[in-house]
Amino acid sequence: MEPRKRLHLVNELMQEANLMMAALEKAMQGERIEESHPALQGTHHAKGQYSLEDEHKAWGNVLRALTDMQTELEKIKQFEHRRIEQATPSAHFSASGGVATEGL
Repeated sequence: MEPRKRLHLVNELMQEANLMMAALEKAMQGERIEESHPALQGTHHAKGQYSLEDEHKAWGNVLRALTDMQTELEKIKQFEHRRIEQATPSAHFSASGGVATEGL
């Protein structure tokens, strides 16, 4: 897989994580509003069963892991680029016999 494709996939996953975290933040805000109005109480889940905060935290962990992955993939991209540059014959060879013209 091309380095660009790898980074693209990680970036898409990072966007998804950011969107999910934003949606969960809105839901948590709504939950806080609901808790502050006694007439609306009783409509939320019991503690311990499900927590928006736990889900938000999990997405945050995913985002941090993806950020680390993105950093490492950038390094790999640079390493691959250098390796390809080193393996490719120099463009500074003369057309007659492949003699290097650099430094002459």
